[in-house]
Amino acid sequence: MKRLFVLRHGKAEPGSGMPDAARALTDRGEDDALKLGNWTKETRVAGTPLWVSPATRTHQTAKKLCESWGETEDALHLQPDAFLASDRAWLTWIGQWPNEAASGWIVGHNPGVSDLVEHLTDQPVWLPTCGLAEVELHIESWTEIFAGTGRLRGLITPKSMLLS
Repeated sequence: MKRLFVLRHGKAEPGSGMPDAARALTDRGEDDALKLGNWTKETRVAGTPLWVSPATRTHQTAKKLCESWGETEDALHLQPDAFLASDRAWLTWIGQWPNEAASGWIVGHNPGVSDLVEHLTDQPVWLPTCGLAEVELHIESWTEIFAGTGRLRGLITPKSMLLS
């Protein structure tokens, strides 16, 4: 059994003529990422995979998580081709994770991250900014990850964190 945490980046500033990959988090996006990091501190296992799109907003989101978890930025792996990556691309990369890791995290963009959760769980999911899906995978090895092998265990959004 493996657990996959799929996170969409925090709220980003509008494009306003800059390249999409260069868009930074807003103050709200930074706050939401810090809150989510605190919310998931007990869930995160230090040293397990944390693969991140190289876009500014995803990198900043992952850095805020690491800050909340008490981990250094060295904990994250920038996946060079993950900007706006498809669910199939994420499946390929996740399939390369070391099997001793019982869990792993990705931080990416829609539609790819929402499509990934939907294809793994056969449930329609659309992650909002800073939305996190926890997927329980019925696999023994990361190489076995494919559509339909997971079950949605939880969905956390900035709004749901406020309600708790």
